[in-house]
Amino acid sequence: MDEMARYKVGRRVSWLTIIGNILLAAVKAVVGVLSGSSVLIADAVHSLSDVATTVVVLFALRIAKTPPDAEHPYGHGRAESIGAKVLAVMLVLMGLSIGGTAVRQLFVGTYTIPGQMAIWAVLLSIVVKEAMYRYSMAVGQRINSTALIADALEHRSDAMSSVASLIGVVGARLGYPVCDPLAAVVVSAFIVRMGAGIFLESSHELMDAQVHGALAAEVEMHASSVPGVEHVDEVRIRKYGAYHFVDMKLSVDRDLTVWEGHAIASQVKSKLQNSVPTVGDVLVHIDPYPDHHDLGGSGS
Repeated sequence: MDEMARYKVGRRVSWLTIIGNILLAAVKAVVGVLSGSSVLIADAVHSLSDVATTVVVLFALRIAKTPPDAEHPYGHGRAESIGAKVLAVMLVLMGLSIGGTAVRQLFVGTYTIPGQMAIWAVLLSIVVKEAMYRYSMAVGQRINSTALIADALEHRSDAMSSVASLIGVVGARLGYPVCDPLAAVVVSAFIVRMGAGIFLESSHELMDAQVHGALAAEVEMHASSVPGVEHVDEVRIRKYGAYHFVDMKLSVDRDLTVWEGHAIASQVKSKLQNSVPTVGDVLVHIDPYPDHHDLGGSGS
């Protein structure tokens, strides 16, 4: 899938979630005010903030689709990682704000008992946000979008925080009004934890952290299957936006000509790009086989 197609798919998902979050935030805010539920109002703020975070995702996707240029020969895919980091900071700040308000309410001791309609509003939030999470995550994984996946995780944090909201509302109605602000504190903790996780994950990508696991094994397997490759000496993989860039060292027969060695490297590159959809570019370094260290130091 090319960058323009990825952008169109991501834009469609983002706009759907923006509209959904605006409607959901409005419902929770109105019900929260009418029923006197502080945790529901906090949850409404959380949903409204999702609009801002999704706008960040849209902006990041728009930049990421820009083709490579002289200043950015690898493209602009890292814009998605930057967008995810901005989203993470916004989440942490929002969580701290909600938590601070709830803690102040606990110290003051001004509790309210939410009305019954608050329960229905929270149940609606749980269902809608979980649906948003599943949809955004499925599309984010399909187009390999860091920013969209981060936004999906944010939807999941909202669904989890709504569960905490439900517990708080029900607890308050059962005669424990302190449950409402306590649940708001739990909601804020969910938000901060999710923001910190997204921040750390996006930082790994921006720092070119090595990609391990199934992808690395698949790359090595395909490279080894190319005729003429005697040994895969080293594989380095880094994520760059939607794609992975591979640097590898291969050993080939030392008696081959430069042209023959180059032909093998070209075949390895083509094999990886055709077999692994997320591989964007491959840089292959050719070593002689066997060389002096393979012969236990007896060679030159």
